[in-house]
Amino acid sequence: MRGYPILFARIIYGASWFFLSPYIPYLLSEFSAPKYFANLIPLSFFVTAAIMQIPAGLISTRLGMKNTYTLGLIIMGISDSLIGLSKDIGEVLFLYALTGFGASFFFSSAGGTLALINEGRTILVMGLYNAMFSVGGILGLNWGFVDSLVGFTYASLLLGSLTIIAGVINYVISYQNVKPEFKVLKNRNVFLVALSTAGVWGSYYVVSEYFPTFSYYVLGESSIITGSLSSLLLLSSVIGGVFTFTFSFIKNDKLRIIISSILGVIPVVFLYNYFLIGLVIMGIFNEMAISIIYAFVVKEVKSENSSLALAEVNSIQIGLGMLELLLPYLSLEYLWYLVIIVSLLPLLILINVR
Repeated sequence: MRGYPILFARIIYGASWFFLSPYIPYLLSEFSAPKYFANLIPLSFFVTAAIMQIPAGLISTRLGMKNTYTLGLIIMGISDSLIGLSKDIGEVLFLYALTGFGASFFFSSAGGTLALINEGRTILVMGLYNAMFSVGGILGLNWGFVDSLVGFTYASLLLGSLTIIAGVINYVISYQNVKPEFKVLKNRNVFLVALSTAGVWGSYYVVSEYFPTFSYYVLGESSIITGSLSSLLLLSSVIGGVFTFTFSFIKNDKLRIIISSILGVIPVVFLYNYFLIGLVIMGIFNEMAISIIYAFVVKEVKSENSSLALAEVNSIQIGLGMLELLLPYLSLEYLWYLVIIVSLLPLLILINVR
């Protein structure tokens, strides 16, 4: 298999999604910022990362996939480094939004390049690609230990430097710099698969965001403890990504998506009584489902055109999937039943996929 520098970059990229999380309370205290900035800081990243997915994919049709994702890494590295030198909360917001901007350049083009240089092994490489993101997420959530050892400024400079180094390594390595064709945006199957599986993507984030709150108000458990246990979702996602290839025995693409999606959502029902089991099983199969969806997209448009198609899928999944975060406002007690219904019903759209 080829592409280890991309997988390394994927880990560092994943860390940037979460590295500020453990330090946000300290930033608010240091800059005397209102508590609502605790939500605005991660939101600044997510908004630019989501909005720029398709534009970044379009840019890859001009720059080429390799040049696009390496540029994204360098942008992320510079902004992560500068965050450590921020003088007020406004600078943090702006710079983390810039990190999200760079992240949008990386995801689809790096995934497309990995698929291109490993032609014929798409399910395996997409599984590993997603697994490395989870590894990076775990690293990012524990970046607070680096902050405590060397201080926030140097910890941010370290992550930024590693990201820039990953970008330079990937730039100088001899991967093809393929320019995808714009016409893949018209692919009907890609659009329908993205639409039908947005809820599967969203279910993962509903659990990661609301399980501690649910456990406190409905189960009477400590939200601190269950919040810590929620990291099992990320840890088990690593396992799911690595073993996605086990679904290769199912030859029908649509059936593979349906089965993995159902297995990736149904375990939320265990969160009522057996939440440890539910978190682990969901983490494994939800990660498999998303990797299988990406593999289908790459196969559908061919790996040389995959950056734009993956950007389209990711944009739709983020845009629609995040709407599931509104479900707790309907009912916190019946939240997981609502998640199952809202996540799995759209799979009926797959009937229209040819």
